[in-house]
Amino acid sequence: MISTLARPFRIQPRFSRSFIQSTTTFFSTSALQKQAQHHGNPEHQNTTNPFHPSSWDSIESYLNLTEESLSTYVNVSPLHLAYRGRGLFGGTLAAQSTLASILHANSTSSTNANSDDTIKPKKWKPISTHCVFLHPAKPHPHKLTYKVETLKTGKNYCTKEVQLIQDERLIFKATVTLQAYELAGSAANMDGQLNHHSDGPHLNVDILPPEKCLDQETAFRIWSNSNQVKKHHKLRYGDESEWNVIDEAKKVIEAYGKEPFMWKFPQQFFDLDQVQQSEKEIPVHDRTVRYWVKSKSGLKDPDVYSWAALAYVSDYFYLSANMRLNLRPMFTTKFSVSLDHTIYFNQQINVSDWFSYNVKNLKAGENRSIMFGEIFDQEGTLAATTIQEGLSVVHHH
Repeated sequence: MISTLARPFRIQPRFSRSFIQSTTTFFSTSALQKQAQHHGNPEHQNTTNPFHPSSWDSIESYLNLTEESLSTYVNVSPLHLAYRGRGLFGGTLAAQSTLASILHANSTSSTNANSDDTIKPKKWKPISTHCVFLHPAKPHPHKLTYKVETLKTGKNYCTKEVQLIQDERLIFKATVTLQAYELAGSAANMDGQLNHHSDGPHLNVDILPPEKCLDQETAFRIWSNSNQVKKHHKLRYGDESEWNVIDEAKKVIEAYGKEPFMWKFPQQFFDLDQVQQSEKEIPVHDRTVRYWVKSKSGLKDPDVYSWAALAYVSDYFYLSANMRLNLRPMFTTKFSVSLDHTIYFNQQINVSDWFSYNVKNLKAGENRSIMFGEIFDQEGTLAATTIQEGLSVVHHH
């Protein structure tokens, strides 16, 4: 079903030039340079990405793992908390467990191949990652240790179990199924086999093209100044608590500015005043929200990291989109945490080009929500299908 959410609309300017300029001042070049000099770190003098080491612009650097011992991998880069996060971003754990499985499968294949020069090492790609979140993951300096075990191995498919240990405690588990890039035997013959998938969003009908959507900083400023968010804050904290528009915009812009990805949003994603009446009239489970995302830099090893990148972004604006789909302001849940998360990888795409994430809330009840998502490139190729159940507790008002 084609969502009525993103039919063509006119963006109505609701914010004065002085408001935009005031929230932009904090991010001026001179202010950034002063902050860099204060920290004394030349990497912070990169004015295009000032709040964090420049290596965080690369998803490969950020997610990179080192093999500590046989079947054990440890994170290399310091990992940061997401905006208002209780622990590390769940997409990081999904991505690094997927990455650990790929590295382990490729390494094991190469080791086996060395015993017989006539056998070429296989190269593997994930086809699914099933995650269970047990406890919040702590940020740096607490390291993440991924222990990989092979549950099943075969000519064309293998299955890995990944246990994430932190401070001698099991905090996360994933089961990853992989497929050989080059299938062998009868499985390699695709003649007459089933081959279809749902259509991607239609540009200018389901979603505006990236160049016509709002960049993330503008979208977050609109969110922080929206009437719905101000009303929510007043109802939750009372008249004596004042919502600071500029300070909150700084917090969310800085948090997402650290990410190795960037986003583009339709205005109605963060501004409920722009939601069309046609969307309001359809059931929640039939609504779809859509946005664009891409990595800040290209990949040096796309056959490995494009899959990890998809796993990473698959958990962003996902359970939180449940609020928007229910016509509530974003980032206003009382409590929200993922219980489990599954990614089905369908096709490798170039993640450094804009691709869309299309999200639904299939069911909500007993404080739990089931989310469903599809990731498409701009040509309509289905890259990944996702499903998640999470706790999503809202304020009664």
